[in-house]
Amino acid sequence: MQTTAKLTVTEAFALLISVASMRAAGNLPFSGYADAGLAKIERALPPETVRDLRRLLDSLHIGQVSTHQDLSGVGAINPDLLPAFETAFLGRSRLSFQYCDAGGRLTRRDVEPQALLILPPIWYLVGWDPTRDGFRHFRMDRIRAPEPVEGAKFRPRRVPFDEDVCPYRDWPPGLGADSALH
Repeated sequence: MQTTAKLTVTEAFALLISVASMRAAGNLPFSGYADAGLAKIERALPPETVRDLRRLLDSLHIGQVSTHQDLSGVGAINPDLLPAFETAFLGRSRLSFQYCDAGGRLTRRDVEPQALLILPPIWYLVGWDPTRDGFRHFRMDRIRAPEPVEGAKFRPRRVPFDEDVCPYRDWPPGLGADSALH
């Protein structure tokens, strides 16, 4: 007996993030099976879901952390951040939070969450900061007291990433060049 599960765009995106993060962390057991599973999921998605998923994939960037990066201060992500970020990111509304920079200074920020940058083990919220009129990267483990700002909608912006950051759409190699997600 075969069953068919109907995935939402958000559920498919979450699966892609999980597998992509696993892949970026290095060779792990069962990663080949994950690639094969993603390929099957992709073939089963309706065209409108693929279209919506492509939009989300444009805001997901995965790369390798620099060998010069000091990882000694990397902490856990505040559990309050995840639902607040997801709500703001998916609903295209601003996110307000306290941010502790590398020097220990605490500031209040109000940004448009435009993208996720994953450099395992560090995750960044890439936001457009209207106050500073530019993109800013916020280490997610340094964000505190996050709150989506109701009614503060925004349009997506193209996030410029350096060449050394690999967009998800170039991965995984298991998905062929004719993949609908590429």
